[in-house]
Amino acid sequence: MLGPPFERIRVGPARMEDLDRILAILGEAAGWLRARGLDQWPLEMPGRIVLPGLTAGNCHLAWDDGVAVGTLTLQDADETFWGERPPDAFYLHRLAVSRSHRGLGRELLEWAEAATRSAGRSFLRLDCMSDNPGLRAFYERAGYLHRGDVDGWGTSLYEREVGGPRRR
Repeated sequence: MLGPPFERIRVGPARMEDLDRILAILGEAAGWLRARGLDQWPLEMPGRIVLPGLTAGNCHLAWDDGVAVGTLTLQDADETFWGERPPDAFYLHRLAVSRSHRGLGRELLEWAEAATRSAGRSFLRLDCMSDNPGLRAFYERAGYLHRGDVDGWGTSLYEREVGGPRRR
């Protein structure tokens, strides 16, 4: 359950029939970003990018009275950006919220942290565009530490310890 003013929002696994809802949320977010000069995602996200997470059960939707208003994907690994790592983290991708529910992003981030902790993982990791200072500040205010940049991708890596088993 999320906190005020989003107590009525429910988050759960997305199903294959939710693909269009996910793509619509991502498209709306991409358009909003593009209007601010940020080219983070394509305006029409190809379904092939979302399908692996959806098929694996890693894609989630936030629902407000039967309307999908947010999405995120939690992966077990992200070798593209983080390399090979022990299974001590989840990797957050494609966190997006409908403009009608501005502010829900922080709540979904906290939901992802709780899901990570519940799965016995110690860290939540993510990547974002290096040239998006607003998004970087959002994650830093939420307690995420900058762990480096990925050359050639324009990507910054962030990590937050959320609990779970301690590394020795």
